[in-house]
Amino acid sequence: MASSLPLIPQFFEKFIQNWSDKRQPDINNQITLSRHQLYILPTRHGVIYFFVLLLILFGSINYEISLGYMLTFLLGSLGLPGMIYAHQNLNRLNIKIGRAEPVFAQQDILFPLQLSQCTATSHANIELLSETGQTVAAHLINKSSTECKLPVTTTHRGYISPGRIKIYTEYPLGLFHAWSWLKFDTQCLVYPAPSLQHQPLMFVDEQNTGQTSSELQGVDDFLGIRQYHSGDLPNHMAWKAIAKTGELQTKLFNTDTARKVSINWNQTRETLDIEHRLSILCRMILDASEKSIIYGLEIPGVSIAPSSGLQHKHRCLKALALFGHI
Repeated sequence: MASSLPLIPQFFEKFIQNWSDKRQPDINNQITLSRHQLYILPTRHGVIYFFVLLLILFGSINYEISLGYMLTFLLGSLGLPGMIYAHQNLNRLNIKIGRAEPVFAQQDILFPLQLSQCTATSHANIELLSETGQTVAAHLINKSSTECKLPVTTTHRGYISPGRIKIYTEYPLGLFHAWSWLKFDTQCLVYPAPSLQHQPLMFVDEQNTGQTSSELQGVDDFLGIRQYHSGDLPNHMAWKAIAKTGELQTKLFNTDTARKVSINWNQTRETLDIEHRLSILCRMILDASEKSIIYGLEIPGVSIAPSSGLQHKHRCLKALALFGHI
């Protein structure tokens, strides 16, 4: 990937990044930029701008043109303040990162960022760049804070950090590029990418041992009402009974007792690599959860008892995401 700094080759940008790391504050979830962490360079347009000013100045000297002197000094007096404004557009800016929701591998993590001003100064046309190349814009004009979400592309499962985030601006004239790098102490959990092919679910309960999901379609007879348990599906809530008694209660169907599945590591072929096997198990978990099936998970080193609900699904997916990680 080409350098993200103007007029700087990529190999030299790495040197600048390593040098700037020593000047950055301690890594946490909130950073306030100061002049010690800000850097500035002229853009290509800025270099051309001042090169043209030099040509006008030399021409004025050579031909003794007074209007040429006036034009040179006028344009110079307009260009140099642009450097100050670009620098001050980032100075004393506060950036705070929030918690990102888990995603599947190959998807983008959306890290929430809150930008706020420490002074009454407005901050316009601010860009944030992730290590994977995505950008997001933010503006702080006539308001004290704003929020945006920075996408970061994932390539593998596990805990992923946002890495080095570049914050920069070329406001107001585009002649100077002011920037800084941000590092935050936060991570996002990335689940394995689910397989595109749906796998048959094997039921292992006592009444329907060995039957697949296709053999149990339509088993949804209403059995009664019981007290609410953590993880029960919202669409199974007995709202009429709740309105009468004021207590949380759940409808119980025949599927809630008959449809129990064990999602097991041995259900995947040994010839497949680990990531492919995890991908298949991930698809099975999603299918079972979508069909409101009670399921458990058995993988080497992890055993999760059968249950249902959103919390149980995330627990199983987390086990897959961290499989083999220390």
